[in-house]
Amino acid sequence: MNRYILFVIYFGVFCLFSYSSLSFSDESTIIEGAIKDIQPEIYTVRKSQVNSFVRLGGSIVPEQIINLNAQMPGDVMYVAGAEGDEFRKGDRLVSLDTKKLLAKRQQAISQLASADAGYRNALVQYNQEMVNPNSQGNTMLGGAPALFNMFSKPTRSMTGQGNPNIERSSNLYAHSVQVETAKNQVTQAKAALKELDESLKNANSYAPFDGVILKKMIEKGDIVQPGMPLVSFADINRLQIRVEVPTRLLKVVKSAGNLFAKIDGEHELVPISVDRVFPMADAGGHTTTVKFSLNKEVKVQTGMYTEVILPDPDSKDIALPQIPQTAIIWRGSLPAVYKVDAEGNHRLRLIRVDEMASNGMVRVISGINVGDEILIRPNIASLQN
Repeated sequence: MNRYILFVIYFGVFCLFSYSSLSFSDESTIIEGAIKDIQPEIYTVRKSQVNSFVRLGGSIVPEQIINLNAQMPGDVMYVAGAEGDEFRKGDRLVSLDTKKLLAKRQQAISQLASADAGYRNALVQYNQEMVNPNSQGNTMLGGAPALFNMFSKPTRSMTGQGNPNIERSSNLYAHSVQVETAKNQVTQAKAALKELDESLKNANSYAPFDGVILKKMIEKGDIVQPGMPLVSFADINRLQIRVEVPTRLLKVVKSAGNLFAKIDGEHELVPISVDRVFPMADAGGHTTTVKFSLNKEVKVQTGMYTEVILPDPDSKDIALPQIPQTAIIWRGSLPAVYKVDAEGNHRLRLIRVDEMASNGMVRVISGINVGDEILIRPNIASLQN
């Protein structure tokens, strides 16, 4: 009985093992058949005739950027917002303490009023001298001095003791000088008041155009002196690329139409155009500052690193292998392709790529040669391996 039970157990285990082996064999046969049915596309590497280019590093800068500086000494009483805050044209950005200026202005107003009163008094005295000469002396003793002058003036003229006409002209000139002096005092008082009003205007810094604060160099309570920077203000809606171009490439920049640039973090090139070439070169670096315009659709930020690609007139054309972009697989940060050898085996090859063109093709700097065969879809190769 025991032998019979043992025989049944052995027979069941044998049948189960045979069925599992048959199923695994059938599944492997199906997978191998599917792999054989899928024939990966093979691409023969061709060459692409390209020009040699020079890459110049630059940065994204606003088209309009200014630094607001202090125009007068004082304490900072108000700072509008912080870096990145937007403001409209005419908005107040920074204000300095104006208590001392307001006190001086009140003093200047008083001085102007006194000067104006003195000027009006000088005019009255001049007109009185014109109409009634020596009026103060003639009113003494009931007008007796004026009566004696009728006899004394001709006698003095005849004896050479005086000239009444010259004395009359001298008195009028003295009064006219007083009028002119009083008028100048009024002008000086007005100028002092105007100077204080301008200082009060300089105590406030306003936004010259619509923009944002890029950098804030002061805080409320700081003490500033004339010429000290307050804030850096810019219009970030219109951005440009600023690059220092070697002198030998200026002809290329001036004659070129549409150029291309590579923005940091982006894979595709963006079109640019020359906006301004500065008239003076840097004597130390032998470079000239050039600004390039960007399309408004390009999403960039101020300060981003970028590379402007210019044709190199001193180099000859070179031929680089060109492959489809779909043939590249990435091993971490390293690009690679599957190369097909003479026996039909697929070998993984690391490559070094150049810029990716808009037509889906990629130029290869090293790793494969023209005439090599590679797989267009590397995922099939990984399935076979």
